[in-house]
Amino acid sequence: MKSNSLRDHFTRTNAAKKAKAANNDPRLSAQVLGRRAGIAMVSQSTPISDAPSETDSGAAPENVGGIALKFWNDDQNLSGIQSISHKKELKAELLPSYLPWIEGTIAEGVGGQDDMLVKLMVWCLDTHDFKTAIDIAEYALLNDFVMPEPFIRDVATVFVEQLSDELLSIRKDTDTAVYADLIQRAIDSTTSQDMPDQVRAKLYRAFGDSLKDAKPDEAITAYEIAIKLDDKVGCKKDLAQLTKAGE
Repeated sequence: MKSNSLRDHFTRTNAAKKAKAANNDPRLSAQVLGRRAGIAMVSQSTPISDAPSETDSGAAPENVGGIALKFWNDDQNLSGIQSISHKKELKAELLPSYLPWIEGTIAEGVGGQDDMLVKLMVWCLDTHDFKTAIDIAEYALLNDFVMPEPFIRDVATVFVEQLSDELLSIRKDTDTAVYADLIQRAIDSTTSQDMPDQVRAKLYRAFGDSLKDAKPDEAITAYEIAIKLDDKVGCKKDLAQLTKAGE
């Protein structure tokens, strides 16, 4: 156990160092990579191990460019897949390889715009890694990140809407009570952010769903807020049932 703990600590520390170097190197911006500026690009058919190496005057590719080049290839590969379910399955397979980098980047606390990181937030939401998605969202909001193209809405709105949609999509087959604390955290993190009422209403509906069995009174409050924000949010029946049960 001790050796595993030490190894995990080393991994996180090393990731933080690499993330710091990445955040300070403009060549790792997804937008810069997309413009083929500053670093040679590889096609989606080119293995990452065959990617061009840096010269002695630059940082080693495994320390600076490797993770960005891998993401660029993975993202390009995903863009060529039409099946949404297949895309989500592939993201679930790919995501673990990015987690140390994500943890290291967030550990820095402060950083510049990072398109790759916010795209990975969406990957986390797609694959129901809600804890990591919230970690990224909080970091992105703290540092005033924006969503890259083709996203139109801001970070808070994209995060809240997709989180809510995913939670509501699994409510019939999954006990979302396990996500109650994470949803509360999402609410707290985005309370000061401007977004459409309909989007925030869905988050409160999902919150009510997660509370209705263990904390019905709090669920009633959440449902009432949701309906106040959007009369068509879809939880009037749930609210009526809880209200009647409490009489």
